[in-house]
Amino acid sequence: MSCTSRTLFSHTAGALLSLAALFAFALPARADTQTADELLRASIGAPKAVSYVGQLQNVRFSTNGATATLVRVEHKAPSLTRRWYLAPEALYGDYTITRGIDTYEFDTKRSRVVVSRNAALQDDAVTANDMGMVIENYRAVLDDEETIANRKTTSILLINKFTGERAMRVWIDQQTHLVLQKEEYHSNGAVASQTRFEDIRFTSDIPEDIFAVDPPAGFTTVQGRNIGVPSADTPAVIKDAGFKPYSPEDLPQGFDLVGSNVATVEGIKSLHLMYSDGLRTISLFENDKGAAANFGDLHPKDTSFEGHNAQYIEDGPTTLLTWEEHGLHFALVGDLGVSGLVQIATSIVP
Repeated sequence: MSCTSRTLFSHTAGALLSLAALFAFALPARADTQTADELLRASIGAPKAVSYVGQLQNVRFSTNGATATLVRVEHKAPSLTRRWYLAPEALYGDYTITRGIDTYEFDTKRSRVVVSRNAALQDDAVTANDMGMVIENYRAVLDDEETIANRKTTSILLINKFTGERAMRVWIDQQTHLVLQKEEYHSNGAVASQTRFEDIRFTSDIPEDIFAVDPPAGFTTVQGRNIGVPSADTPAVIKDAGFKPYSPEDLPQGFDLVGSNVATVEGIKSLHLMYSDGLRTISLFENDKGAAANFGDLHPKDTSFEGHNAQYIEDGPTTLLTWEEHGLHFALVGDLGVSGLVQIATSIVP
């Protein structure tokens, strides 16, 4: 996946179910529920409290097959992270540095660095609000204790209260509370993505200079996405967008509008409406400048609804659906399958 494609999915929430997936879990005792919720809260704050060096494998399953990446990660609490790609071969040597809200993607094949900003990365209030929505919309169920990367973990299943289906499972380190493995699931219960530490070592002895972001000689700097903290004042954001927008009338249960902003994507201002149930996100981008979505190196598939031609791509649990209507370009990005996004899309324009 190219830097453009990685940026598309990594910065859209962050954007981001069938009878076969139903589980006959008994309602856990109140003490277990509290313990699971407490562990989840602790895991959210863990990266700001612990430093580590490790090797991380990520596998994403889509209609185009499975895509695996292997990354060496160095993280210095609270907000410095360097990821160096070891595999696949097409990404070998590329690396990403995150410093607070700024991310620098070094594309060694193209001799360029893509600089992006996501102000929400430092917004603790958003994190706390998301946790409240998770508890409201999902049951956290304590599951097995397992060993991940030679460390003892406690796993927690998150089950949607409205559908009864599992959405995610996380394995939390019993000492540091860092998430050492995470699985996200499709609506049929199949694994959509898995992230797992193959090894990890906790240490604060990480040199500061490995997080340097000065471009190497011969590199060009490219401006990537600039995403501000979503505003609760949607009418003001819409006025700033400068055109009449549309919003969905039909959303899955548990989803609410959590904010909006005007995002600049490749120099084009787009209205961004963000919806969430705490765990999953749906982002609606729309603009009147004739700017269609950039799929990067991914190959979109064609679909249609209500007489509209549309295109979509699936990458792990995340789907991107684009179409044109009423002189506007729309892009829906969400942690739902294409059928779920099409249902939402049909409710956007009357």
